[in-house]
Amino acid sequence: MAMLVLGSACWAANPARGEDGAGRELHLDVLLDGQAIGLIGAFRQNPRGDILALRKELEELGVKVPGAFKAADEVALLAIPGLTFRYDEAAQRIDIRLPPEGRLPKTYDAQPSSATPAPKPERGSTGAVLNYTLFGTSEDKQLGSFWRYPTLSATLDARLFSPIGVISQTGILSDRSLAGGSTEALRLETSWTYSDPETLLTYRAGDLISSGLAWTRPVRLGGLQFQRNFGLRPDLITLPLPSVTGSAAVPSTVDVFVNGAKAISQDVGSGPFRITNIPILTGNGNASVVVRDASGRQSESSLPFVVSSNLLRPGLFDFSAELGLPRLQYGLRSNLYGDDVAGSASARYGITDTVTVVAHGEGTRGLGMGSVGGVFGLGRYGVLTAAGAGSWNDGRIGGQSYVSFETQLWGVSFMAASQRTFGAYRDLAAVSGVPFPGLGGGVTDYVATAGSPTLSGDRWERMLLPPRALDRVSIGVPVPLLGGAVSLGFAHVKPALGRANRIVNASYTRPLWGGGSFYATFYTDLADRSSAGVFAGLSFPFGSDITSSAGASRTGSTWSLAADVNKPIGQEIGSVGWRIRDVEGPSGQTRRAASVAYRGAAGQIEAGVAQGDGGFTGTMQLDGSVAIAGGSVFAGNRIDDAFAVAKVGVPGVDVLFENRVVARTDASGSALIPTLRSYQANKISIDPRDLPVDASSETTVELRAPSDRAGVIVDFGVRSMSNAAIVILQDAAGRPLRVGATGALQPGLRGTSAAAPEFTVGYDGRAFIENLSADNEVVVRLEAGSCHARFPFAPRDKAQVSIGPVRCQ
Repeated sequence: MAMLVLGSACWAANPARGEDGAGRELHLDVLLDGQAIGLIGAFRQNPRGDILALRKELEELGVKVPGAFKAADEVALLAIPGLTFRYDEAAQRIDIRLPPEGRLPKTYDAQPSSATPAPKPERGSTGAVLNYTLFGTSEDKQLGSFWRYPTLSATLDARLFSPIGVISQTGILSDRSLAGGSTEALRLETSWTYSDPETLLTYRAGDLISSGLAWTRPVRLGGLQFQRNFGLRPDLITLPLPSVTGSAAVPSTVDVFVNGAKAISQDVGSGPFRITNIPILTGNGNASVVVRDASGRQSESSLPFVVSSNLLRPGLFDFSAELGLPRLQYGLRSNLYGDDVAGSASARYGITDTVTVVAHGEGTRGLGMGSVGGVFGLGRYGVLTAAGAGSWNDGRIGGQSYVSFETQLWGVSFMAASQRTFGAYRDLAAVSGVPFPGLGGGVTDYVATAGSPTLSGDRWERMLLPPRALDRVSIGVPVPLLGGAVSLGFAHVKPALGRANRIVNASYTRPLWGGGSFYATFYTDLADRSSAGVFAGLSFPFGSDITSSAGASRTGSTWSLAADVNKPIGQEIGSVGWRIRDVEGPSGQTRRAASVAYRGAAGQIEAGVAQGDGGFTGTMQLDGSVAIAGGSVFAGNRIDDAFAVAKVGVPGVDVLFENRVVARTDASGSALIPTLRSYQANKISIDPRDLPVDASSETTVELRAPSDRAGVIVDFGVRSMSNAAIVILQDAAGRPLRVGATGALQPGLRGTSAAAPEFTVGYDGRAFIENLSADNEVVVRLEAGSCHARFPFAPRDKAQVSIGPVRCQ
């Protein structure tokens, strides 16, 4: 196999292989067309003087081998069309000459590789988390009594994580007993999830949402789900990124410009090259590729590209499959499921960089639906998506079509999509919401919960159908003359039941001085002109974190004015946020409100008061979490993903997440970091300046990758060094011992046979020596032998002990 070289190669004579008889093995420095490539090639010279190499070896060196040879075949160099070579035996070098078409392009990956490898996701931890939102509201016409009859609620999100997955439960508790109501409990979701980052698969059991595509309607199920999860590998690039191919006569630099800005600059060697994964986030158009050599000569070419998250890289397969009972009246009832088992599946597969095929299917008793389609990259012209679907429902047949097109050219963005249904098209969302036997009062009771007690069974079924037509168009245009941008939009919705809507909107935005902005929007429904409206306003920042805005709006024939000053709450502990808002308008729309929020180490609290036409309203909300991990219980801010517990062992030490202080260790020396990202590298560190002078830490920075919504324990190994001191060592002449000399504390004086702790001498003969006792002896290894030194030691509380100078003789 070819390898990097730092010096000249050597060869050794060995018995020959195969039918050529005796020969010798050669390991030669390889040049291509006179240019060193920094690789050693493994060759064999047979008794006839022919030089041969394995096909895979030659391909690693950049030589294109005829397809008739297999990877493990030996190939005579002269059997390759157009190849000539010069073998310099004295220098152990071979110069291979090839026509341009005889060389394989060398591939360069434009995506920067991380200097620090990402840690492997951790699965060994076990613990629990409870997120909570406690909310209270009360209102009355009088300011002095609005707080007397509150309504209280608690939104809870609990989970138990372990190496075998995550069990989660969400729900809402509400209490209106003080306002004359009752206490209720509502279960939302219960599920178990297990994710495997090796296979990129996620398994789920319990309450779930089915998979879907742009033209399908996901539903809630209670059952099982099996799906691909590319999120388990954050470093994996799933969408095809553009690549550049070309050839350089001499080593050159390739620059790629997108919209006038340099995207990459890559040094390439002589010969053909290919640069992959050019970092273009999204869009389409033409990129300029400039090849420049050391003498300044350059050539320029145009590269059409298209980048879309709807496309998959060739060979990638994305899928999801679900089976279960449809969940009914989610958010209203805790345990209402359909009687018939339903299933759905979605799949996407990347065929080429510009073609991805997609498919979807759904089914339950009396229903079968399937659809197929594709996403097509059209180069600099944009991305086209097209799909068709068909359904069968109790003998009724229907169909659905979907087509969309997106592009961005000359700074103008355009998107158009159209969806149509034909005949008796049905999907799982349509049939699973139909009333079913066993619901006591029938359709009236069923729909009364949704506030529509007068719907008949047929009208209810039609209300659940997908729209007969759904069309959308949006255009974004920069307007340099006006110093901003204009966006236009149109939406046409024709439901299966009721009148159609044709909504038009237009907006204009532009930046102003001092970081301010102006915005204006107009909208109307062409089927109901009385719904037309317009609003416009100004926004200006004050400092780095306060924003003010003021605007006016008109809906129908009424106007309203609004003013707002807002300071968002930050993520750091001790952050304070507030908001003051005033809306003046016709009766029923006037409202004045103020609120303030504070983020502490144990959670976030927010309180507000508002005055409107109906009286006064007060609210209070507390958000936080309780986490159990590492044998301890912590109260902190919400943990929406993963978290870490930093164990320092010393109180009052700042803990940093991604170089930002997020916590401070408590009395036990631990701190909760609630904002980690699952399966990604998270940098957690401590500020060593906060450690006592007699403390030592094994490390101050850790990279950790927790598994799905789990916690990790980060132990920085801080320990007390009260039995350590800095000893200044000198030789017999009183000169400091040389830097880098090593020594060991001898255990004899301490009456133990334990291994002698070692140390290294630093500048000025200073050595940090641990495990000292009242009387100590050290041996230091020198260039001309060793020396011995003996000294006493007396510890001092919270102080660094310094001893010496001590003569080492």
